[in-house]
Amino acid sequence: MEAELRWHRMQVWACGLCLVLLLAGCCPGSEATFVGVCYGQCVTNLPSSQKVVQLLQAQSIPRVRLFDADSGVLRALAYTNIQVVVGMTNSEMSGVAQSEAVAYAWVSNNVAAYLPATRIIAIAVGSEVITSPLNISSLLVPAMINLNSALVSAGLDGQVKVSTPHAMGVIQNSFPPSAGSFYSSFVPVIQPLLSFLSQTQSFFMVNVYPFYTFQNENPRVSLDYALFQPKTGTVDPNSGLVYFNLFDAQVDAVYYALEALGYSNLSLVITETGWPSMGYASEVNVVNFQNAAAYNGNLIKHILQKNGTPLKPGIGIDTYIFELFNEDQLPGPTSVRNWGLFRPDGTKYYDISFGGQGSISGGTVPSGNPGQIPIVNRTFCITSVGASFTGLQSALDWACGKARVDCSAIQPGQDCYLPDTVASHASYAFNSYYQDSGMDPSSCSFSGLASITSLDPSYGKCVYEGSYMSIARLSVSEPLWVLQLLAVFLLLISLQQ
Repeated sequence: MEAELRWHRMQVWACGLCLVLLLAGCCPGSEATFVGVCYGQCVTNLPSSQKVVQLLQAQSIPRVRLFDADSGVLRALAYTNIQVVVGMTNSEMSGVAQSEAVAYAWVSNNVAAYLPATRIIAIAVGSEVITSPLNISSLLVPAMINLNSALVSAGLDGQVKVSTPHAMGVIQNSFPPSAGSFYSSFVPVIQPLLSFLSQTQSFFMVNVYPFYTFQNENPRVSLDYALFQPKTGTVDPNSGLVYFNLFDAQVDAVYYALEALGYSNLSLVITETGWPSMGYASEVNVVNFQNAAAYNGNLIKHILQKNGTPLKPGIGIDTYIFELFNEDQLPGPTSVRNWGLFRPDGTKYYDISFGGQGSISGGTVPSGNPGQIPIVNRTFCITSVGASFTGLQSALDWACGKARVDCSAIQPGQDCYLPDTVASHASYAFNSYYQDSGMDPSSCSFSGLASITSLDPSYGKCVYEGSYMSIARLSVSEPLWVLQLLAVFLLLISLQQ
């Protein structure tokens, strides 16, 4: 009997360890890979921001790339758990590059103001700047440096990264992939840019369009090869690696180009890719719904299976499909205006599934806890979306004053001081008052400025009262994955007693 009991406990511990490792992300290949969408707004009958977010949720789309920092969209994305790449337009770069004060204001207004409710994970500085005819590439790295400095000052550099999307046009040779290299004329800008990305642990953003390569290099590239459905593979004569789709070949060309400059360890993010569904009559055999469905559907399967590429097998690459809607107001050929997956009313142009990725939530769900550990029988009180600054400041003053809430953690230099916004500080104070009141729902009103949630709003070193981590009296100086590991083990201990 004793032997059976020991065996049972060993099984419990083994299962618990597997769960912990998955939560902590410390197993090779355990980090999730995502497919998101680009959201452009040059659309006739553009839906409201709220309806757009509802569409993302309904389709289980976990990430979205914005081409600007639209305040309405960023507010609508609050508490949805959808991760966001905000864009800085090319026209904004000059001021940010030349002035740290302008960069600080941009981060304050377009990033810090929405965190942690809206899960902003990156700033995409400009779009295809180096290959732009506007000759503004000299502004790129200074703008990125100033933005990162602003993030560091706000204590946000750990959760928000700075990068810039490149066109494949920065690559001089992409066939065979092993010959991948950057144009020498671009290297004076790309070299310091790569150094910046490496130092800040950011990623190299690139837009990969097999569609355009097929158009320009047909008949050397077959349509099946471009659509992820080849009959045979293509061998790189230098490396001996076999490629079964054009997407992987182009991605590896970028990897080889990075390696040639000494940055083989940089991660990639594909910020745009896709296939148009309508074009000129002469393009009907290539540009149609069937091919668009084949490319995007096979792409999603390929990315989510985390196959990686022949050069980097098993290395996931987060990818954004271009795009959510047809931007029918854009100039240019018909195909430019027909990359969308959905109509403005939310119906699909063709059958496409994002594979039920991740956990996309509705209602009021905080996004500060990267692990998103549900706390059994615990609820939290946080600032409501859209709460007024004046009302929050008044309620914060009351909580930290007359109500005698311990607000020491949100003082300068303390664990919950950053981001230094009234909304963030108020969430911490409101929750402390709510926990001290025994989670009485009436104590989380604050005249409609607060709401109750079941997910732990703790983030980084900032541990909210009522969090399982605070209950266990763990040191908040430990990395988050360590806290997650110990928290789950405590649960396992309690289960065995």
